[in-house]
Amino acid sequence: MRKFVIICFILFSMQLFSHPHIWIEYAAEVVFSEEGLEGLEIEWTFDEMFSWQIVMDYTEDQDFEISEEENKIIEKEAFAYLADSGYFVDFYVNGKKFEVKKVKNFHAECKGELLIYHFYIPWKVPVKKETTYLKICFFDETIFCEVVPKKNGLKIKKAENISAEYSMPDRITYQLNFWMNK
Repeated sequence: MRKFVIICFILFSMQLFSHPHIWIEYAAEVVFSEEGLEGLEIEWTFDEMFSWQIVMDYTEDQDFEISEEENKIIEKEAFAYLADSGYFVDFYVNGKKFEVKKVKNFHAECKGELLIYHFYIPWKVPVKKETTYLKICFFDETIFCEVVPKKNGLKIKKAENISAEYSMPDRITYQLNFWMNK
């Protein structure tokens, strides 16, 4: 019994020390065309500490102005590795999970002393007459980054022939549910 209590204490203590080291507020624009879902425009705004770290490590003047050359370096050294974690986004179509394979149009900028990443995730899902259920989840499984939605950070850009509705159950699951049909 005593061993059990010690093991439980150690395991519980480890959970107490698991916490995020980077905070990301995201905004997303879900893009639909006449053919269906095309992808997501994503914006991540980082906390001040991480913003300072990237600016100090990857910009020559360390002045919160990011040149095109510095942008390419940031993309290569402080963004591309996130492909291994699917860029903290999981996609589901009618319950089936799809992996994020690539992103496009990466751009980093600073507003004040906050670093912002912009990028596009292509995710084509054709629209059908029957309703298609789409779920988009934003989450870092390692809990190294806390990924939270910006207030009023969701936009939908859709074609006239698409009927798309969404819900965001709560700020705990960080998921968006969409139903689309013709």
